[in-house]
Amino acid sequence: EGPRNMVDMLELVKSYYYDPYMKGSNSIKVVLPAVLNSSSYLREKYSKPIYGSFEGIKSLNFQDWIWIKEDDQGKVEDPYKLLPKLFSDLSDEDYLMAGLDEELRDGGAAMMAYYKLQFEDISDETKTSIIEGLLRYCELDTLAMVMIYEAWREMVK
Repeated sequence: EGPRNMVDMLELVKSYYYDPYMKGSNSIKVVLPAVLNSSSYLREKYSKPIYGSFEGIKSLNFQDWIWIKEDDQGKVEDPYKLLPKLFSDLSDEDYLMAGLDEELRDGGAAMMAYYKLQFEDISDETKTSIIEGLLRYCELDTLAMVMIYEAWREMVK
């Protein structure tokens, strides 16, 4: 009970959603690709550059972004693997000084990036890249919940 009603999607996944693609995991990082592969609605909607477009879905961190890309077998690629590289515009020296992976794909990498941002002496350019990467990563986490909800809504229609 609280001032507003909220639903923990993890509990819904545990109790009501199964997809062999998840291989027993209930992590949002695994549920999202499973849902994307099973939902024609999401595949249709997010295979166009509507995310971050003027007349599409608003975004503060993406512009005309396409979330649905398929591999050679026709499976949807993991959206977290589609996130732009963190340091594509940095010199080799700044990249090595940052001591980070070039990709943010999970909470552990995001926490390490935030730690380095707070406590290590890194260039302003590197800080900017980390901040932009964290904002994109967090936005995708939020969008993942929206996509999962949209897929489930379409399934029960």
